[in-house]
Parts: sequence; C-alpha cells; structure tokens
Amino acid sequence: METNPIIEIFSRVHPLSYEARKEFISIFQHRSYAKKVKLLEYGHVADSLFYIKKGLARAFYNREGTEVTYYFAIDNQFIGAVPSLFDKQPSHKAIQLIEDSEVIQFAYSDFERCCSQHQDLEIAARKISSLIILREQERNENLRFFSARERFELLEKQYPGISNRCPLKYLASYIGISPVSLSRIRAGIQ
Repeated sequence: METNPIIEIFSRVHPLSYEARKEFISIFQHRSYAKKVKLLEYGHVADSLFYIKKGLARAFYNREGTEVTYYFAIDNQFIGAVPSLFDKQPSHKAIQLIEDSEVIQFAYSDFERCCSQHQDLEIAARKISSLIILREQERNENLRFFSARERFELLEKQYPGISNRCPLKYLASYIGISPVSLSRIRAGIQ
C-alpha cells in the first residue's frame, strides 16, 4: 500500500492494521487551494478536519473587530475547528490559507465511522488527541510565563521558517504582542 503522511502520523503513535489504513485512506480528499481561501467561515458548522500537506493555514477569531490568530498549520500539520466538530454548533472561529496549499481533508463523520470499526485507529486517534491537548496546555503556559522574545523563539521552533512565509501581524497576534514589538524582536532591538 502506498504510504500516506496521515497514516504515518497515526502509525507512529499506535500500529494500524492494513484494513484500518485502507478504510481511513478511502475517506481522504486531496485538494489544491489558492492562498486566502477560507476552509471554514465564521458561523458555519465545521464538518471536516484538514491536513496541510504543503502550505500554511491559520485559525483565528474576531475580538472586538480585530482578528486574533490562535493556531497555525504548516507543512504536514493538522488544523480544524474542533469545538464545532464536536458540538455541531456554528464556529466562532475561521480557518484561512496563507499560502497556496495542498490539503488532505476528510469528513469528521467518516472518521468517526472508521474509528468505530477499527479499534486500532480509535486508539491512535485518542493518543493523538491527548498529545494535542498537552501541546495546547504548553502553549497556554508559554503565553503566561515566557517573554515575548521567548514566545517568538518557540513559535519559530514549532513552525520552522514561518516568519518568512507569514505576515507579521498574524505571528504577532499568535504570540500576543503588537506587530511593532515583533519587528523589534526580529531586528534584535529589544
């Protein structure tokens, strides 16, 4: 069977049977999108998860008229509006591509069906969910306890090369500082 980056990620945390791999791959939709395309609009109910095979995306919400970026997915990372997927309520967040991107997407309902039929896939999904929760907790702690420079360095470590691919206003928003402060950090002034 042909290797697939999503299957490789799931298999790293828990071995998957041939049958689980085959069924999981069957729900994937490969798409190419232009930059600025929104994979999810505000107020829409999320129904899919997205894997950014090549490219860059951000998840953001609107706070008092200002877009606040809270998550990035860059080359070989997942993105989705998880609360809306779970509760089937309109999302107060949006997902937008920052670059032309190659995306693998799959309907969450199809994924749940695959998990219910393949315990090995369900175990891998649970382990990945736990890792995502830990990563989000770490990010929240970083925002509270690290300096702006340290948060920028962590951003670069988590998303290598992102500062050369993404508008500074999105990066600044993500680490909780102004674009001017981020420019100073990048220039080594601060």
